[in-house]
Amino acid sequence: MVVVLDPDAFIDVLRRAAPAIDPRAARITRLRYDPGRYCQVAYRIRRGDDGAELDVGARACRPADLAPCLGYEASSASSLQETGRMILEDCAVMLTSVYNDAVLPQLRGLTDASRREHVLRELLPDRPNLWRSECRCIRYKPERRCVFELIAQDGARAVLKCYPQDAYGRGKCNANAFVSDGLLRIATPLGCVDRLHLIACEWLPGRLLTDVFSARDFDCEAVAVTGGALAALHAQRPAGLAHWAREAEVQALISVSWELGFICPRLARHAEELAARLASQLKEPGVRRAVHGDFSANQVLVDGQRRAAIIDLDSARYGDPSDDLGNIIAQVERAGLRGDLPPGRVERLIEALLAGYLCSTQHPLPEQIGLWTALQLFRRARFPFRAREPDWPRRTEALLERAAVILDAASHGYGKRQDGI
Repeated sequence: MVVVLDPDAFIDVLRRAAPAIDPRAARITRLRYDPGRYCQVAYRIRRGDDGAELDVGARACRPADLAPCLGYEASSASSLQETGRMILEDCAVMLTSVYNDAVLPQLRGLTDASRREHVLRELLPDRPNLWRSECRCIRYKPERRCVFELIAQDGARAVLKCYPQDAYGRGKCNANAFVSDGLLRIATPLGCVDRLHLIACEWLPGRLLTDVFSARDFDCEAVAVTGGALAALHAQRPAGLAHWAREAEVQALISVSWELGFICPRLARHAEELAARLASQLKEPGVRRAVHGDFSANQVLVDGQRRAAIIDLDSARYGDPSDDLGNIIAQVERAGLRGDLPPGRVERLIEALLAGYLCSTQHPLPEQIGLWTALQLFRRARFPFRAREPDWPRRTEALLERAAVILDAASHGYGKRQDGI
């Protein structure tokens, strides 16, 4: 597992195993970890002098799990380029290029310009300017999803999402569920191909809210607009969304607790007790509202007209709006703990977000913001290890302690006041 978690070690192994690829640098873009079973890492590799990029999935697993794959020619040194697969038997790692993902077979139709044009003609029949687009990978989640930017010769752009078969139905429903309204911008669906599990959407310009958070000059209005846009999303009543289930959330808490105890045994009891407290306070929302389900500053684009685009609606469902607010506040809290924000910025961000939300809704602030902030901080306690941060055990403990403090305060009105904390 050390090989896939250390970009430098990964590059060294890859240079020896597949010198034809000419890897120069690598960075981790996503990581999934199931202790004792596997570690799945998405890498973006920079190749050669021209800086061309290659997205690959690196899966470290138990040696016994590689046995079914060892008969393939994929163990040859040049196979990653030729077949899209390669086995590094000595370190129990399987590499898969983005265009050879077994769960996303439709990606093979995007490998070259002629095949891609055929797919895009079917996907976007009324947009001929996009048929010969360049296809740039934006985000690759091995065995789960891949998102591309389509760039036409005339400068037009679109987003192309590729789903596994079992996730396509929900992705298609959610892509069509919401509409732009006031401060809220939603990407318009442009086309889909059901047999290939592909969806194309409008490309929305804007500045990522994460950049606003850390900017030297704080743009309070952009954060307030984001709160207003989120309130507008929560006010919609789309058909077909899934419903949040308390049982699934409790199981997720147990899973996080177990992972934390595995990677940092001295924190095992603390994590287990905090998970139990969180689970005991989770309850079915009195009124279910449409929620994003994975809301953070990474999912928001703010434009020059003071509107906020909320993107990536694959996890949208009916549930407690405190979930979305707690998630983005937890992101702010973690950034503050890491020292990524100027002094006093955490409080100002939360105040602006909640004030903007409150100004755009006919309802009071959701009552469980504190609980959901603590819950999302607890889930983020895995991130310092996954991101290989310096002194990650201390940072993990700091996240658990902050989650406990916020959970303690939740019973005293956290989230019910306009100023948040």
